[in-house]
Amino acid sequence: MKIEAERHMEVLERLYPSFLKRLKGLADALDIPLLYLIALDISFPGILMKKDACTSAAVAAEASENNQTYISWNIDVNYLYKIIFSRYLSPPPLIICNISGKYKYVKFAMIPSIFGFSFLNEKGLAYAAAMVEVNDTGEGLTSLELNNLAMESCSNVDEVRKLYENAERRSGMKKLDTAFGLTSNMNTLWVDEKETLLIEYTHKYFAWKKAMLLSETNHHQLLDANLTGAPKNDGTFMNTSSFVRLKRAYELLNEYNGSINIDFFLNIFTVDHKKGYVENKRDLWDICRHSLNTPNFPWDLPFYFYGTACAIIIQPKEGIAYYCPGHPCIVPYRKLDFKDELG
Repeated sequence: MKIEAERHMEVLERLYPSFLKRLKGLADALDIPLLYLIALDISFPGILMKKDACTSAAVAAEASENNQTYISWNIDVNYLYKIIFSRYLSPPPLIICNISGKYKYVKFAMIPSIFGFSFLNEKGLAYAAAMVEVNDTGEGLTSLELNNLAMESCSNVDEVRKLYENAERRSGMKKLDTAFGLTSNMNTLWVDEKETLLIEYTHKYFAWKKAMLLSETNHHQLLDANLTGAPKNDGTFMNTSSFVRLKRAYELLNEYNGSINIDFFLNIFTVDHKKGYVENKRDLWDICRHSLNTPNFPWDLPFYFYGTACAIIIQPKEGIAYYCPGHPCIVPYRKLDFKDELG
């Protein structure tokens, strides 16, 4: 891990020095070696996330009922980590990042500058993601570092595309710090106040798409899986889930095209159980994912002990997010207003 941290420190010195400076300040404040903090920074996602996790969707203004863009993110992790993501009785773990000379943004995080997803900035740029296992290897900025760099420096989806396309991107590093490749890169969805953007990438390969309606799960829609090593629809329970969830997501988005509003995401999309492994029952092939009704239920629950730990829906134009600290089909959403913090 020390060697990996040293290599990544060199990457940060070259590609993202301002982030390295913030890490150093935090290391000094905590009185720990900087390399330890960098090792934690690149290993934290692998501790928390599984390769087969998350369903997200993005809607352009012209496809909505009220000329608003929307983005939603069902975040799926091992249930052991609900203690971090699922704040039922307290505010969610949010940090407002206000860095001199950078755009202000909101981060879903526990420790500043370490692990966290930045999901909304002052320019109305919003983000969601889904992890993808790939075999294309290469050093560069991690998915979370790219996410933070985009949030603090980009004002719209076109700028995000250029940043990701021109960046040196880390992917497929089958080592401990990336959970043997599982967390080395992500599919990412972005919206600004008008448009949507889907980005798929590895170290070597890059693809993007704009559309009125977009969704993402845990495989590649645009890139060739034969080149990237991403999961294929091979009939295995875990891989097939990604393809079933994506198909269902597009079914719902297309069905409600032109009339999509916040109620669609609160009460239809993020809570959906109508298709999946067992129709009209809760399982891991649904958008709202549960360990129930897996192939050998209940004997396989220890192996499939994960699902939707929380969900986020964002209205960028209004500076509003809705946070559900558990399964959206059971737990109500809370409205979070960031207009004043980001204004």
